[in-house]
Order: sequence, then structure tokens, then C-alpha cells
Amino acid sequence: MADDIAARLQRVRQMYGLSQRELAKRAGVTNSSISMIEQGRVSPQVSSLEKLLSGIPMSMSDFFKIDMSNEDACFYRSHNLKLRTQGKIDSYHLAADKPDRRMHMSYEVYEAGSDTGNDMLTFQGERMGFVVKGALEFTINCQCEVLEPGDGFFVHSRQPHRIRNLTEEKAILVVSNFPQL
Repeated sequence: MADDIAARLQRVRQMYGLSQRELAKRAGVTNSSISMIEQGRVSPQVSSLEKLLSGIPMSMSDFFKIDMSNEDACFYRSHNLKLRTQGKIDSYHLAADKPDRRMHMSYEVYEAGSDTGNDMLTFQGERMGFVVKGALEFTINCQCEVLEPGDGFFVHSRQPHRIRNLTEEKAILVVSNFPQL
């Protein structure tokens, strides 16, 4: 049982893009305790495991439902998406645990007033997507447009771009990235 919990905790932590140190900070425990659990040297009590999972956040039920097989996944539940946060922007990445894939897809949530930053972003490859909720201002090179649900964008390799949510409501963007080989 300890080996199963060790493997599950490590896999879940990595799926969410968390280091042992970051999870420890979020859960209010030491990172050495997480290390000991993941190495199978310590089997946590139920209350300790619940405390760790609160730092992800994930329910105990969802923790034990995760398929631990090594087969390629065809379906991803929301708790399987890797979360990356930058300021007030959360990006949920599909199949982020598969570095050999050329295409990368994400579901990006832009809180009111969020901005990718004053410095324009560049991407080596192609990037495209659709606004599915709210409105976002896109600046690509010298062009600036506000896109609403159903509107899309396409950015060629290394075109500088910026995305801002100038509204008072959350905006959602679905993006596909095709890195340059």
C-alpha cells in the first residue's frame, strides 16, 4: 500500500507541475516528509495524506481513482491536466506528460485585468486558438484586435504578441501550439 501511495503522490505532484518543495509549502509540511513518502520509506496517515492533497488541491477519492498504468492515455480528466500559473493567468495543459508530442494544447483562463506582460511574447513555432468565453485584446506585431467568443488567432513563428483581458469578467482561450523542430 505504501508503494502505491508513493507512486501516486509522485505522479499526481508531477501532473500538476509541482516540485516537492512547492507542494510542501502549499500543504504546510516539510519537503523531506514528501520525499520520504514518495520513496516509500513512510506510509502517511489518512489525515496527513488529506493535508498533502489539499495543497494540490485534490480529493482523496480522485487521488485513488487515477489510473497508474503506463499505457498512453487517450482521455484526460480535468485533474490530469498540468497547471501553470503566471500572475492572474492559469494554463491547463493537455498531455503535458508526453514531451515527445509535437502538438501542445492548453485551456487558458484569464482573470479580469490579466495581462501576459509588458514584454511581447515570442514562440518558436506556430500558435493558434479560439476565445470561448469573455473578450481578450490581442496585439500581434503592430496589429491590435479585441476577440470575443468564436473569434480566433494565428501567430507565426517568432511574431511578438501580447494578450490582455481588459474586462471585468473571466476570459477563456483554447490554444494549440506547434513547436518548430
